[in-house]
Amino acid sequence: MKTPWKWMGMLILLLGFAAQGKAAEIFKNDDLSLSVGGRIQEMGEMSIISDDLIRNKFRIYLWNVEDRIFTSGNFKGYKWNFEASFGGESIANGTNGSLNLLDASIDVPLIEDLITIKVGQFKVPGNLESAIYEGSQLFTEKSPHFNLFFNQGYDTGVVLYGHLGNLDGQAGLVQGAPNLPQRYLPEIVNFPIPMFARIGFNDGITDDPFHPSQTGFAKPDKLQVSVHGMAYVAADSNAGHGDLFGQMGGALATFSDNSYYGNILTSSKFNPFLGVAGALPVSALYGQLGGDFQVRAPLGDTTLTVSGQVMYGHYDVTVPGGKIINNASGAPVTVQNNDAAMTIAGVVYPAGKAVNKKFELNIGGAELIASVGDKPFEVAGRFAAVIPDNGMVGQFSTPAWAWAPLFVNSNPIVEVTFPSITYHFNDDVKLVAETMFMFDAPESKDYDGNYLVAEQPGAASGTGYIGPNLRASMVPIGRMMLQLQY
Repeated sequence: MKTPWKWMGMLILLLGFAAQGKAAEIFKNDDLSLSVGGRIQEMGEMSIISDDLIRNKFRIYLWNVEDRIFTSGNFKGYKWNFEASFGGESIANGTNGSLNLLDASIDVPLIEDLITIKVGQFKVPGNLESAIYEGSQLFTEKSPHFNLFFNQGYDTGVVLYGHLGNLDGQAGLVQGAPNLPQRYLPEIVNFPIPMFARIGFNDGITDDPFHPSQTGFAKPDKLQVSVHGMAYVAADSNAGHGDLFGQMGGALATFSDNSYYGNILTSSKFNPFLGVAGALPVSALYGQLGGDFQVRAPLGDTTLTVSGQVMYGHYDVTVPGGKIINNASGAPVTVQNNDAAMTIAGVVYPAGKAVNKKFELNIGGAELIASVGDKPFEVAGRFAAVIPDNGMVGQFSTPAWAWAPLFVNSNPIVEVTFPSITYHFNDDVKLVAETMFMFDAPESKDYDGNYLVAEQPGAASGTGYIGPNLRASMVPIGRMMLQLQY
């Protein structure tokens, strides 16, 4: 071995490329450019849970929010992408020594400066809020409830993206079961297979569509506007030893799992019908529809930004008559071709001549964000509202195995975050301080106190929870976050 740097360079090459992050360039020639970087993010929180009768109503938390490593590179026009998280941020909660893959993809130009194909694992760019890159946020984190309801997260697939004048877009096929270690192909393919598209008008906003920014972009010298519509759809199919949608059930499943994979419609903790059609034939459909806009404009010596979006999520499953299925408690239920009544996911369906039964869930949401400022100070505000479906039911143990809607009712859950103040020490270090108010926020009631469902999704349902869940009229939260990105 001539030098240890040769082997270190080979290791970095294997780590790949993540153009969305800041990174230090360590090598460059006519054919190859290579950079390496990372991000550390720590956050403290104070909140008041006024209706908790067991624990202290005043809570203090200190969270290690992000521990990332990424590299960037370009070899003769071909980019490769890589980003991973460590420790407490990993999907494997309960351990501080794990590694979790986020980005790992290759960008191949099909038509120079026009159309590119991305292959591998990447953040699905359909939902603007969930696609915003964590290193360039105006807030301490993404909207807790909006992201819980509509997060698209990371997935494995292939996507075409590009632009033609002021028109741009991305469209692709994905696996549909995020964080599945072995990538099973469906044994029986149902259409539509998991696919998404985001298309719209863009006049001047040059962000990477897979990692859009709220801050850190080049200061605009004129009005910049973008408007996009998106759609995601997938049908269940048999894959591996189960079904495709059943593979989604792991996200948000553990007590403290604020996962960047999936949302409440793809989580078995919230969707009682997920995997209910495990017996053939599988017949379930999941999808999202939405629209978003972004505006950036110079405002004297500073910058004004405004963005917003509306989202709709849907899940339905048709259970064929005579098939044996499992309800949310795991107890077998037979849907019969006769007059017998039946109970599925805690809901009693009266007797009738039912051969097939269709169950569905529908959720909605909207978000508006505005900011003004430039380095070193930026001030931002965020309004978000989501509307749950009462069909999202779970069990609690008092009285024994009773059923109740996880979100209590379908009234809107509202978040107002203002002000959120960002101070940039320099290009690599920033401090964010904010106050957040959650109205009608759902809480999980446990033997040792109440938990905000948005912060502890896995606490929403499960054995041992005395429930039923409840709504807090108002929860005030104060946060401060320090981020180092190099």
